[in-house]
Amino acid sequence: MSPQLTLSSLFSVLALAGLCIVTGARDVAGIDAPVAPAPYSVQAGLTPDLLEG
Repeated sequence: MSPQLTLSSLFSVLALAGLCIVTGARDVAGIDAPVAPAPYSVQAGLTPDLLEG
């Protein structure tokens, strides 16, 4: 394996481990992640003239 690939793989593993540790610590502490409000609301549905063909 090339040194660049080894370094990239090591960085990825460390980043994933750090993410798991932070997420686990939040779960243990009972901290909820902040939820951003939606800038607009979306309502799905069919328009009446869509079914007419």
